[in-house]
Amino acid sequence: MSWITRGSGGSSQSGGTQRATFRQSLEMPIAFEAGGRPAPVYGTLIDLSETGCRLRSLVLLDRECLVRFELRRGTGAALKLRGHVAGRRSPRDGGGYEYGISFDSLAPQERKALLEEIMEMQRRDAAARMQSRTEKPPAPPDQRRKDLRQSISFPISFRRPGSAWQNAFCADVSAGGIRLACGDAMEDGTEIEIRFTLPSDVLEVFPKGGERTEITPFGPRKVRVPDNRRSFDQIYTRGHVVAKLPPLEGRNSYGVEFANLDGYSREEIMRFNHALQLRRLRNGGK
Repeated sequence: MSWITRGSGGSSQSGGTQRATFRQSLEMPIAFEAGGRPAPVYGTLIDLSETGCRLRSLVLLDRECLVRFELRRGTGAALKLRGHVAGRRSPRDGGGYEYGISFDSLAPQERKALLEEIMEMQRRDAAARMQSRTEKPPAPPDQRRKDLRQSISFPISFRRPGSAWQNAFCADVSAGGIRLACGDAMEDGTEIEIRFTLPSDVLEVFPKGGERTEITPFGPRKVRVPDNRRSFDQIYTRGHVVAKLPPLEGRNSYGVEFANLDGYSREEIMRFNHALQLRRLRNGGK
């Protein structure tokens, strides 16, 4: 399919034609409003430019569907972006859809702030590349995101098929799997059933749902704030052990890959990780 870029300052793109604006590559969890839906939609922001963006989600959206979201900028005020679905495709790998979003016309100060944020992203990426050339090779997967894993430890139950449920704890969770710490010794490939409830305390970073009045260049207008604070339901799924990791708090530790996680549970995990990232950002990375 062709991705179409609309909006002032941009031009359309199809086939091999190059874009008129630079797109910053990202992999950022995001919650957005889509087409007047009563609940927020969760997905991943893939790239960003001054005229549009590309995002991935499990939810099917129609062409021209209105999309709104906020782009967080460290300690600065969030950028409120609005646009329409200009194109859709199904990725070759994984489920869900990828959407090309064309931003509606931005006020001059909004466009300036967006460009400044994109330039800051480029600067951080360049600095990270330069630093990686002089540092030691990255730690193996079991040692990455140590602070994140320590900060989200929560109880979990698991069992091998036909056995009794056992208590354990989860030290890391993503839409693809978890890091499980338990007393059992398990081999790679061991199949297990898993049930857990994501901690809801992280959801306090989201504003309360309802309506609020915003002052815009065109005067005051009422906007709906999605209810991102609703508590998490219990998740039940299956998985299998894919790696044995260093012990945690005196317990065996394993990388477990989900085998049949449903789309709703996947988006709930993304909502949890999005809230966790916002909380760590507001707390200075803690």
